[in-house]
Amino acid sequence: MADTSHRRTCVIAVDGSKYANDAVTWFKNNVHKPGDRVLFVTAIDHRKHMQYGSVTMTPGNPDSITHAFAAEDKKANEVLEKVKAAIDGSGMECEFFKMSGDPGECIVQKAKDTEADLIVTGCRGLGTIRRTFIGSVSDFIIHHSDCPVFVCRH
Repeated sequence: MADTSHRRTCVIAVDGSKYANDAVTWFKNNVHKPGDRVLFVTAIDHRKHMQYGSVTMTPGNPDSITHAFAAEDKKANEVLEKVKAAIDGSGMECEFFKMSGDPGECIVQKAKDTEADLIVTGCRGLGTIRRTFIGSVSDFIIHHSDCPVFVCRH
């Protein structure tokens, strides 16, 4: 008989999008079992504020980067608060993580660090060409994760 004493660790990627919210709902309704350790992860990627030609890199506006970083941090806090509200009363044992860096890398790293059994993420449904040029978080997770990944399609 299989050992059922193992406590599952599930990483759920959230970013405030409809697709991530749908993934949370799907996980809550279809996968979650009492006793699961559920880790909600959101990532703040400040690299877009450091690119050449960005408004925040314009000379004469040194505070713009600080303001942009603060806005991103506030948005991440709001994302996690909305997830907390959405799962309130569900009985899920949850932890919430706000990480800094490339979202795909952050999610995969959290899964590795916690020896996750599953990652759940949403998907924007980018076409092949757009995904090739701008990248896809879900595509990165699928190709770099050491555990199973469930992508909730739109």
